[in-house]
Amino acid sequence: MTLQRRLIIAVLLAAPFAWLLAIAGTYWRASHEINELYDTDMLRLAQQTMAISALIPPGATSLPIPAQTPPAVDAGDAGPGDLSVAIWRGNDAPLVLDPEAMQFPRDGAADGFVETVVNAEPWRLVYLSDTSGQTRVAVGQRIGERRDLVIAYIGGQILPWLVGLPVLIGLLILAVRRAMRPVRQLSMQLERRRPDDATALAAADVPGELKGLVDAMNGLLARVGTLIEQERRLTADAAHELRTPLAAVRAQWDVAQRTQDPAERRQAQASVTRGMERLDRLVSQLLTMARLDNVNHADFAGAVDWCSVAEQAVGDCLWIADRRDVDISVQWPAPGVLPLPMAGDAHALTILLKNMLDNAIRYGPRHGSVRLTFGPASITVDDQGTGIAPEILPRLGDRFLRAAGNEEAGSGLGVSIARRIATNHGMRVHFQMREADSEMGPGLRVTLQRGA
Repeated sequence: MTLQRRLIIAVLLAAPFAWLLAIAGTYWRASHEINELYDTDMLRLAQQTMAISALIPPGATSLPIPAQTPPAVDAGDAGPGDLSVAIWRGNDAPLVLDPEAMQFPRDGAADGFVETVVNAEPWRLVYLSDTSGQTRVAVGQRIGERRDLVIAYIGGQILPWLVGLPVLIGLLILAVRRAMRPVRQLSMQLERRRPDDATALAAADVPGELKGLVDAMNGLLARVGTLIEQERRLTADAAHELRTPLAAVRAQWDVAQRTQDPAERRQAQASVTRGMERLDRLVSQLLTMARLDNVNHADFAGAVDWCSVAEQAVGDCLWIADRRDVDISVQWPAPGVLPLPMAGDAHALTILLKNMLDNAIRYGPRHGSVRLTFGPASITVDDQGTGIAPEILPRLGDRFLRAAGNEEAGSGLGVSIARRIATNHGMRVHFQMREADSEMGPGLRVTLQRGA
């Protein structure tokens, strides 16, 4: 069910309910006001009758009024039969002004307003007594008269309300539809948008209630656009990078199939093996990059055991260190000082350190040394190589970037993977050249430390 339909149903239920509450409230208020008005008139009439009763001769037994009003008198809308008065003196029969009052109970102990039944009809009576208690006055009125007046008043109000209620509901439905127009327009914009369109939604004319939603959507579109652009770049670069080793493997395979020279065949087979190893490394790194794009450092909770991470990373690099005769040393902080305390993914951090050490070993001099240093605020990797050209240094981390003239095979993804892992852990990788007078001499220093 749409939000607009829910709001319209709510209006259709709420408006009649509020209308009924208004009628009930009006009925209660009108009943209160009418009762107050009639009770005041009855009390004043009882007081006046008590004052006049002193003028009635002691021997009088009844004071009947004429059965009909004289034609010369304009009675208006009066209903004489709805109001009656009775007067008692001692234990004598009541002095009454109309026949209904003959049935009023005397109720000697009652003073004030009471409700009773007279001639099978409900009446409201008010009793007053003089100071001696010998004279007693009762003024009564049919309760049905009050109810008829309240119903007549409410009936006069219901007709305009019945006419106005459909108009009110129609206006509310129209207001709901107009209020939901920005939501429909936003839905249409998103429906017509191309999948690769990351343009931000216009937020100038958006209501305040939707501004937060539009801002969140724009942020999501920006992130999706960045991911799409990264995937496009990765796909294009990967296709370009894979084309060369595949072509080389195919060429060497053709040579191995066609040549009759055993030595040439062995050389071609060795080239095919190296090409397959390069392809395997490249595919593995591409899969690692794809997995790291969906990881965030907020997902990490466990503390990192740097001893295990360093042992695994160094162990993975021993084969190439032995081949290039490079010595790997690890330095730890002073006893009692924790090395870069943080939470993270131990496997990913092992890949990070392995890539940093692998690059230092591959692109440093043969028979040299590489040092991995853990500190309380950073981790550094130092080599004794010639360093990196100044124009290449700012671009380190770009995918498939490799400096010209390297004798070692590679795909140019190692530093990109290291930087991505560092970013996922809330850290950054910094490259700088060491001075010649440093402990290890000139070379490249890679520093891993906290910070975006």
